[in-house]
Amino acid sequence: MKLAAPERVEVRIPRRAEFVRLVRMAACTLAAQLDFTYDVMKDIELAVGEACTNAVEHVADETCDEILVRFTIDGEQLAVEVFDRGQGFDPSATEAMVVDGETMGGLGLIVIQQVMDEVDIKCDAETGTCVRMIKHRVRE
Repeated sequence: MKLAAPERVEVRIPRRAEFVRLVRMAACTLAAQLDFTYDVMKDIELAVGEACTNAVEHVADETCDEILVRFTIDGEQLAVEVFDRGQGFDPSATEAMVVDGETMGGLGLIVIQQVMDEVDIKCDAETGTCVRMIKHRVRE
């Protein structure tokens, strides 16, 4: 896909687990149109799913009933931003939580950081949380 200018696609879903699959499918479809390899497409799909699942599971504020996912596509990269209006968290304090030798949580952000090229998390008590992920296209 050749683009003269960045294109944006936005998907708004209810903050419920059953809608995360819709966003994962959109991510995979957009990645395929950018000619990412199958493995990279699946990495992008996984990262987007993890970010949305975190928004579903970890936002305590019941008035936060929607997740916005913004895909920005250009010839060089696919950027994905996942927004929720939750209370936010301290991104520097995210680690896997281990209880009695079993991992209990905290792996979502670690997975995202492993499969994406760039990850930036911004939290604000007033505006919520934005997880921004970028996957660069490899030029041949």
